Amino acid sequence: MNPKRSSRLTNRYLLLSLLVALVPLLLFASIYDSYFFQLLGKVTNAQLGSRVAAVQNEFQVHLRERAYQLDVLADELDSPVIYSESGVNSLSTELQTLLRLQTDLHNVYGIVFFDKQRRFLWSFPDNAYSAERYQSSLSYGPIAFDDTELYGPEPYSFNHPPAVLMLKPIAASFNASEQYYIGLVLRFNSLASLPKNLGAEGIYTPLLEVPGHRLFDIVGQPVEHHTKAVKGYPLIPEWNLQLIQNKDLVSPPSAAMRNGLISLVLLTAGLLLILHFYVSKHLERQLDSLIKGVERVAAGDLDSPVPLQPGTEVERLTHAIERMRGQLNQTIKATIDIERQASLGQLAAGLAHDIRNPLTIVGMTIKTLIKREAKPKHVEMLHMVEEEIDRVEQVVNNLLNYARPNPPKQEHLQLSDELDSIAALVDASARKQHVILKIECPQDLTILADPSHVRQVLMNLILNAIQAMPPAGGEILLSGQKQEHHIVLSVIDNGPGISDTELARVFEPFFTTKTAGTGLGLSICKTLLNANHAELTIESEIGVGTSVHLSFNLPPKQADTHE
Repeated sequence: MNPKRSSRLTNRYLLLSLLVALVPLLLFASIYDSYFFQLLGKVTNAQLGSRVAAVQNEFQVHLRERAYQLDVLADELDSPVIYSESGVNSLSTELQTLLRLQTDLHNVYGIVFFDKQRRFLWSFPDNAYSAERYQSSLSYGPIAFDDTELYGPEPYSFNHPPAVLMLKPIAASFNASEQYYIGLVLRFNSLASLPKNLGAEGIYTPLLEVPGHRLFDIVGQPVEHHTKAVKGYPLIPEWNLQLIQNKDLVSPPSAAMRNGLISLVLLTAGLLLILHFYVSKHLERQLDSLIKGVERVAAGDLDSPVPLQPGTEVERLTHAIERMRGQLNQTIKATIDIERQASLGQLAAGLAHDIRNPLTIVGMTIKTLIKREAKPKHVEMLHMVEEEIDRVEQVVNNLLNYARPNPPKQEHLQLSDELDSIAALVDASARKQHVILKIECPQDLTILADPSHVRQVLMNLILNAIQAMPPAGGEILLSGQKQEHHIVLSVIDNGPGISDTELARVFEPFFTTKTAGTGLGLSICKTLLNANHAELTIESEIGVGTSVHLSFNLPPKQADTHE
């Protein structure tokens, strides 16, 4: 894959992402316009009028409840002693309890008492009201409501919350011609919060206009006259409800939303460009690394793995290329091994043929000279030559076995008997090297193989293990066991072990670590086992030992029994 091609692919992804992002935004803008007009349609004058009427009624009912509360208090508090500056001291326990209950309401701060000239006398509780606050409230009243008078609200102050004074004249029962006054200090915030449900989905802001043309919001905070009211509704004399239209909704419908959508689109496009740049660079780095790995494989480097690239598709592609590299490497090595064996076989067969004939003549001549030679010293020298000729003959036989091994004549072999027989043959060599042989094999374990081939392989492996032992000796275990669909023969020693470098080459012809070896032993063993449909594997660790495993297929009868 070309990186430029990947860049063009990411460009397509970018355009598709932009299209997917913009279409929903445009649809949302259209839906918002429709929703806005439907919302305005819902807030009709009739609906707004019904809500305002409800607020007007609630406002007046609230004041009438407080007026009724004053009537109740006037009936109980008609003693002339109460309407004096020391009247608080004349209250009985029952009257104090009554006043306390009346002032516990959330919309009443306290109760105030005045004399015939409407002069402030005292309040309950004593800090609920004062003469100074009363004087400041006189500037905004009186406002007649039913048979009461309203004063205030007093000017806004951070020292105390604003209040409204509701004053009611009462005729004393002891003197009908005289009038005294009793008042409730009303919580102004409770009045200002009554229009809180008139927001009309955010289109209007309700304000309360009080005497003095002052405006307060629904939490009782003063508001400057910066906007002309769209609509005004009377509540009581000089108390009005004002509705202010929100500035954000005075502009054309959905203009602000559209501006927000444009900003959102630009932000989305910018984020997609950043994402495109990141994905493009990341994908380009991954593909460059992948291409370099494939080019190394194409150049013949089959041993270096292709670097793994994280990511769903790229990771799968890397695994596929890595499997291809491994299979190609195995195929090439197998082909090279076959060609090497074929070449070596032809060479070995030719050398064996060319060497064996003159070697036979030399051997017969030496035997004849030994019979005729009278001098013992010369006879000894001839015997030495004969021994060397036998060694050469053994090398030639090995070459022939490697070049053209005899076809296997498979028989059912009792493994325990075979191992006992081979152990007896090598017992002398093992004792000489201080090596102990152990056999662990079930009596009923049999394999289907050529007896001479199996014996030659086991002899070679056991002798190799004995020769590899240190002078102090060691232990060799010959074991046989059944594993699923195979019978495994193992030759396990506790010798010095084989290094990883040497272990990778032990099956190469003529590779040996012995000073007098030919390097054909394990190659011949592997060839003989392949002819008997068996496998040979070696495991070794330096300082621990070496384990050689021969894996044979189960004979037909045992395979049926195993299944």
